[in-house]
Amino acid sequence: MTVSSSPPIVFLSVFKSGTHLMRKILTDMTSLDFIEPTIIPGKVDYTDANQLFSQKGYYYSWHLIPTPQVQSKLKDMAAIPIFLLRNVFDMTVSMYYHFARNIDADIGRGRNVDHYFKDMSKSEGLTAIINGLQKPDFNWKGLGPHLEQMELMLTFAQEYPCFVTTFENITSHKFIEIKRLAQFLNLPLSDQQLCDIEQASSFNQMRAAARQKNKGSHYRKGKKNSHIDELTHAHIRLIQQAVVTHSPNLPKLSSIAGIDDILCTPLVR
Repeated sequence: MTVSSSPPIVFLSVFKSGTHLMRKILTDMTSLDFIEPTIIPGKVDYTDANQLFSQKGYYYSWHLIPTPQVQSKLKDMAAIPIFLLRNVFDMTVSMYYHFARNIDADIGRGRNVDHYFKDMSKSEGLTAIINGLQKPDFNWKGLGPHLEQMELMLTFAQEYPCFVTTFENITSHKFIEIKRLAQFLNLPLSDQQLCDIEQASSFNQMRAAARQKNKGSHYRKGKKNSHIDELTHAHIRLIQQAVVTHSPNLPKLSSIAGIDDILCTPLVR
């Protein structure tokens, strides 16, 4: 069924949190396609409220950070915000592979900075993802801005009606989450329709469809706790320190939202 784009649906996701997966779910659920701002690699400002806009017949989807200016615009638009977060340890690994393997080059979205990571060990590359890497054509600020984004998302969700979910919930409890999303959007979908959406957005089906078009690099693992065999205890400590430094309220806010597993790892007992 097609839903009205007014008030507009605004889907904001953390980088490498499952954006394509949620877009598939939202599009199948609403029959709307997504719009996003013009992307210039290396020059996108995720804090720029001017990048937020609505267009009839579409929902907005991007990695925009809900700064106070963005929050004000969301309220002025009477937007319906959907926020997608991810476990910070898995996210770190996914970010590393995105750059080190130039993932998404086959869809014209490769960052083309993989040569920098070829000169490093994997451990050094992961550390660079956590702490930052400054090159003439690659100003990576580390995990900090992404942790701040999640804190801002959860802070805004305390004062304005938002749908908040995580990659982990979407992949582990998909039917429950898409049913909850349908209810949030006031869509009277039957359980059979929800099951169809669940199946169509499975990792294997989405990867197979992309591979048929020679565009499957984006689909690497599609499951949680993929960091267990990738991160060292030194990396874990660096990530934990980044949380303390950049998003000190994230533990409390994630607990209130019922998603405190975004800060958990089986590597720390």
